This record gives sequence, structure tokens and C-alpha cells, in this order.
Amino acid sequence: MRRGKRLAGAATVLLATAGCGILPGGESAGGEKTAAPPPGGWPQPVNGRVTEQMCDLLTEADYRRYGHRRFPYTSKTLGEGGSNKVACSATGGDWLTLALQPTAEAAKIEYAGTLRDHKRRMQEDQRQTILVTNVVPGADESWFDYATLGSEGSRFKEHEIQVRRGALLFSITLSGIRGEDEQDPKTVLTGLAGLVLQRLPGVGAKDTGRTLTVAYELTGQGRAKTVSYFDSATGETVSRRNVKLPWHVELPFVPTEHVGTSFQLNAQSANPTAGLGCRISVGGKLLAEQNNLGLVFCMGNYNN
Repeated sequence: MRRGKRLAGAATVLLATAGCGILPGGESAGGEKTAAPPPGGWPQPVNGRVTEQMCDLLTEADYRRYGHRRFPYTSKTLGEGGSNKVACSATGGDWLTLALQPTAEAAKIEYAGTLRDHKRRMQEDQRQTILVTNVVPGADESWFDYATLGSEGSRFKEHEIQVRRGALLFSITLSGIRGEDEQDPKTVLTGLAGLVLQRLPGVGAKDTGRTLTVAYELTGQGRAKTVSYFDSATGETVSRRNVKLPWHVELPFVPTEHVGTSFQLNAQSANPTAGLGCRISVGGKLLAEQNNLGLVFCMGNYNN
């Protein structure tokens, strides 16, 4: 079941408390200034790792500035399997996620994959889209649209924004529970995204490690009639013809949390009786290997 449908019942109850135009404490929607930094300043990464405290980079007061009521967080979850990520979930459907990749190259690949997946999901679900890109000043890349995990028939339409600056990635999902004087979702989300960038000065500007790579190798003599392999950075299968052996290619690879990645390498020799070998390795770790006459097929799985 999609998140939008799960929240529909809660949204009906919460709407009554969020949409009056007068917010808790008697403040009028949109009338509050940007929140002052807490004692000690805005939370920053610790030893290059994001923390649960970074969920507080955006405060309830920041949302009220735009007429939106964000309810308290119900969970602050750090990524698993070594992923450098934190997901912050609030009652009603507001989300903030932050991640740091070791390199800007890796972050760019993850950003492109997220946008590619968003477009695919929207098309498969036959949902309306209002996608626009480059909407956040100071970011290298950004996009805004209806939320990927929303529901076309929902009364409460969620919106989201995805942002990349260097190796820093973050997304903000705005619940469909609208305040009476709430500004339009694009204005709210671009404004909030700008605050995150301001409060994380320099974060993501320098690479702190190396981008993981997948290596494809073919051994043998002569030429391969056909070669095909999966490029995880683009999500596409690459095909080549008349490839001189031995052959090797190394491609950048960014693991996805909770989801394994399947790699495959196929090759057919121009000489059907010639010896041919294939290998797939990620970060120097062997995933698959095969030796045969004339035709090889290697397939391996990488789990973060």
C-alpha cells in the first residue's frame, strides 16, 4: 500500500488542526521569521557521517513561516549497511532525508538514479506530473514534483524536492495537509531546501573517499563478436561488437540501501571453438567468473 493511502485517514484528523490560518501560540501563518540556530549551532556531520540530530536542521518554525504545520518527528532512522544517510519522518507525512556520498561523482549518480526511478514510477502509475528541474539556488542539481510515493486519487497530494550539492544529497517531502494560508508547495519546498543549504555550509564540497567501481573483464585471444554488460550508473545494458580480446572496462557504481544490484556480462567469440573467460568484480571483490568455449555468461549480485 502506498504511503499516501496509508496517511489518508490520519490526514483527515490532522487537517482540522493544521488549516485554520492561526497556528499554535496564536501566530499567523507565514508570519514567523526563520528559526534561530540552537545553542552550539546547527547540527553538522560528525567525522563525515550524518547523524540523527541533523533531522533538526529544519524546525517546526521554519515550516510555519510558509503557513505549513509540520508535526513532531515520529522516527529518525540512520541508514543500514554502511550507507551514510538519515531519514526523518513526521506525523502526517512530512519527511526529510539527508545523505553524504564519498564523492560528488557518486552523489551525481545517485541523484540521476532517483530522478530516473521517479519518472518511471510516475509513468507506470499513469500519474500526473509537474516536474521541474534546477529550482534551488546554490544547488548543483534539484527537481520538484508530486511525491514519488504519493497516490493519484488522494485528496491530500504530497510534493517532494530532491537536491544535490557536491557530495551532499537531501530530499524533503511535504504532506498534503495544507494550512489555510499556506504558500504553494514549490515555494515552501524550495525555501526549506535553501535553509538546509545555508545551515550546512561547505558540507559535500570536498570528496572524502572514492567512488566504488564495478569491473568487467574478458579473457581470450582474437575478437569477441558481441559483448553486452549492465551499466548501473545509467540503468541500461550496453552492447558492443567486434571487441578485441583481452578486454576490460571499469564503471562507477553506487550501491542502493536495502536493494541488491545484479550485474551481468555476456560475450560471444568470433571463433566458436576459442577459449573465452568472463569476470565481474566490485571494489576488487569477485562476484562471478566463467570460462568456456565460444560463449560466456557471467552474472553476480552485490548487496550493500
